[in-house]
Amino acid sequence: MDSMEMYDFAASYINGDEYVLWQGKPERGNLFSGRDVFQILFSVIWLSFCCFWEFTVLQSGAPIFFALWGIPFILVGLYMLFGQFIKRAKTRGQTYYVITTRKILVKTGNQIQMYDGKELPAMHIQLHKNGTGTIQFGEQYYTRRGAVYSCSCVLENIADVAQAQNAIETMKQNEY
Repeated sequence: MDSMEMYDFAASYINGDEYVLWQGKPERGNLFSGRDVFQILFSVIWLSFCCFWEFTVLQSGAPIFFALWGIPFILVGLYMLFGQFIKRAKTRGQTYYVITTRKILVKTGNQIQMYDGKELPAMHIQLHKNGTGTIQFGEQYYTRRGAVYSCSCVLENIADVAQAQNAIETMKQNEY
C-alpha cells in the first residue's frame, strides 16, 4: 500500500468545505514510558515467582497437576513483561492520524475515532529524546489521592510534532 492509500479512510468522513491540514503516523521507538517502570518491576517479580514455583514443583516430584497449574501464570508473566510492548509496536504500525479543518481522525486497525475540534480539551506536548513528540488532549483533576490526568485523544510519537501542533491550532481557530 502506498502512502496516500493509507489515508484514504478519511475521505468519507470529510465534509464538502473541510480539508486536510496534516496527516501522519507514529514513528517507531519510544515503546517504554515512565508509567511502565512499575509494571515491568511487577512483571519481573511475578515471572520470577512463577518460574521458582515450576522449578520447585518439578524438582519435588509433586503430582503433574501442580506443574500444569503454574504454566498459565508463567504465560501471563511473559505477556506482562514482553507481550504488551510487542502489541504496542504492532498497534503503532496500524495507526494513522489525519487533522482536518474541523476534526482529528485516528485510525487504528479497523477502528476509526473522530474528535471534534470544538470539543477537544487542553493540548499537552511531550518532546522525546529522539526528536519525536506526543500530543495529548486531556484535563488534570484532583482527587484525595492527588492529581489524575484524564486523556481523551493522543497523537503518539509523531516525527513532525510542530507541524501537527500548527495544524491543530489552525483547526481550533477555524470558525465553522
